[in-house]
Amino acid sequence: MRKLSEHLAAKSMKRLPSRQTVLARFIREEDGQAITEYILILAGTVTGASLLTRSLLTALDQGVKRLAGQLEQDLKTGRAPVNAWRN
Repeated sequence: MRKLSEHLAAKSMKRLPSRQTVLARFIREEDGQAITEYILILAGTVTGASLLTRSLLTALDQGVKRLAGQLEQDLKTGRAPVNAWRN
C-alpha cells in the first residue's frame, strides 16, 4: 500500500514543460511554422469575412429603411391605397 502512494506522489510531482520550452520547440520545428501560417491565413480570412458582412448588413439596413420611409410616405399621401397591404 505504501509503494502505491509513493508512486502516485512521485508521478504527481513530475513537472510539466515550461511555456518557454514549449514555445521554443514550437518555433524550432517546421510543423510549428505550418500551423502558424494556417493560423495567420485563418485570421485574415475571418477578418475579411467580418468586414464584408458588416458592409453588406449596413447596405441592407439602409435599403430597408429607405423602403420603409417611401412606403410610409406613400401611405400617408395617398399615392398607394391604404388597404393595399391587407389580405
